[in-house]
Amino acid sequence: MIKNINIVRAKFKRIKKDFFKTDLYENLDENLQYQINNNILFLENEIPILGYFVSANNYWLLTDIRLITNNFIIPLDDIEIINIPEVFDEGRRNSECDSLEIVKKDSGIYMLKLEKLTWYVIFNVLTFIIRH
Repeated sequence: MIKNINIVRAKFKRIKKDFFKTDLYENLDENLQYQINNNILFLENEIPILGYFVSANNYWLLTDIRLITNNFIIPLDDIEIINIPEVFDEGRRNSECDSLEIVKKDSGIYMLKLEKLTWYVIFNVLTFIIRH
């Protein structure tokens, strides 16, 4: 769980570049927010922070409690490690990386699909969250 979402927002704003589909939830178009809200059942008092939305079959949302995608939902407290196998294991260039590997404390492994050229920002944010 994120205790201070303003730190995450500030971290994202500081290192964000010209992203097209990834942004702070409050900056997403109202239509996108509506579509996200129709796809997700939020927990009581859960606050959306950061989102990526391509379609109803290709999205993710970081809240103060969970990482929610069209394929899986992971409580933030269950995340142990964030890996970047495309860059470090497969030798792809930074510009080719479009996913992160999320390893849960129970050793479950999940792939988080990303907008191209955003992996370093999302990696930085998620690593900050799991360390604090």
